[in-house]
Amino acid sequence: MTDLALGGGSLAFIGLYLLSLLGLGVWGKKKRLNNSLGDYYLAGRNLGLPVMLLTLFATQYSGNALFGFTGQAYRAGFSWIVIVHSMIVVVTGYLIFAPKLQRLAMRHRFVTPTDYIKFRFELPRLQHLISICLLLVLMNYTLAQLKVIGHVVEGLSGGRIDALWGVVTLALIMVVYSTLGGLRSVVWTDVLQGTMMLIGFILILAIIGGETGGFVDTLKELKTVAPEKTLPPTGPQAVTWLSTIVLIGIGASVYPQAIQRIYAAKSASVLQQSMVGMSLMPLFAVVVVLTLGYLAIVRYPGLQGSAADQVMALILRDTLAFGWQGVAIVTVMLAAILAALMSTADSALLSFSSIFAKDIYGSLIDPSSTEERLTRIGQRCAWLVLAAMVFISTREDVTLYRLFVLKFELLLQVAPAFYLGVTNGRIGGEAIYWGLIAGLMVAVVGWALGVMPLGLHPGTLGLAVNLFVIGILHMTRGINAPSAS
Repeated sequence: MTDLALGGGSLAFIGLYLLSLLGLGVWGKKKRLNNSLGDYYLAGRNLGLPVMLLTLFATQYSGNALFGFTGQAYRAGFSWIVIVHSMIVVVTGYLIFAPKLQRLAMRHRFVTPTDYIKFRFELPRLQHLISICLLLVLMNYTLAQLKVIGHVVEGLSGGRIDALWGVVTLALIMVVYSTLGGLRSVVWTDVLQGTMMLIGFILILAIIGGETGGFVDTLKELKTVAPEKTLPPTGPQAVTWLSTIVLIGIGASVYPQAIQRIYAAKSASVLQQSMVGMSLMPLFAVVVVLTLGYLAIVRYPGLQGSAADQVMALILRDTLAFGWQGVAIVTVMLAAILAALMSTADSALLSFSSIFAKDIYGSLIDPSSTEERLTRIGQRCAWLVLAAMVFISTREDVTLYRLFVLKFELLLQVAPAFYLGVTNGRIGGEAIYWGLIAGLMVAVVGWALGVMPLGLHPGTLGLAVNLFVIGILHMTRGINAPSAS
């Protein structure tokens, strides 16, 4: 990243972009109708189609879509095409439960993901356990984005700005505009950030076409340079391939920030149309960055381990050599990367504060709190949590890869509560609760030991145990629940 130090004009462009986010925060505050939870955290439940599509896109595709996916494509070769299948499964999962969940949310005024759990299963300990799982996921998610933001800012300034101050500055911008306008500000910053990401992907396509003559020529050269990376997975690799699709595909479909956007949709038809648009995104966004990873194998052979995560930076560095056009492309691309990181972090932070305020403070500490008080508690929580995450993100001894995996291990165990709860009106809370306990034990222990039996991720194995326990309890004990209608 230090090879990408930009000039004054480029930094001014990025600075103006960041200032525009604060402007959206002020605009969001003016549009707020009141200080209720539904208005602050769900933008009045009135998100239309264009905003809904772009905010879902910006939420699902973080900075990992540009750096992490490209680096993994370099390391794994064609086997990392599994990420395309995984993202398609995410959209498929939405289509299974999201439209009905949105109608229930509109009718019963859900705010947090576990409001549905409380309504559907009427089992407080299940609601609280899922709340804790989601809070852990969101803390990890925010921490990961902040750590990468620090490295990006340090690189853009050529080391003149320390990573700590980069994180502090951008974290302050995020927490200010989200505090001012709530989800209104966040989704409109998502619209801006999602648009910049789409422009970034188009520019990447231009880079691929101009540098290599196209995808076909890249593949031909790849077969010569690294033929082993063009082979399909076999044996345990094939099992891990399927396990990855389950882990990411199902796990990412129950991101708490995404579920709250489902709640905020103007109607079920708007949500379904957004899902149609989202179904095309993996074929556009992910395939492009995979192609860049394969291009990097040809252009920068021999990178090992974490060094492969720098291939996007290497491509952008070489693009700077194309004069002012190259500088313009890199400037927009790096702004898009910051946009992707910030859009993920602000969404996770807002979702965290809503779950803490309503499901922890409002349920366990002060059940008599008004909605206005809970909104204020959530705002204060966001500032405190972000301050803690900023401190942790600047510590070099913190490693995030295994925590990244743990995030999906946890989400995968939560998924049955939403999938089965929405689609099967007879599944009861006790069955879901004990299935969740069993799945978490298998997933967390397996993750801690670093084992993958038969090539399966611990979370995938945990999901199988989870579903088995649910099935046994449901059939043998007849644990039923009220109809979710």
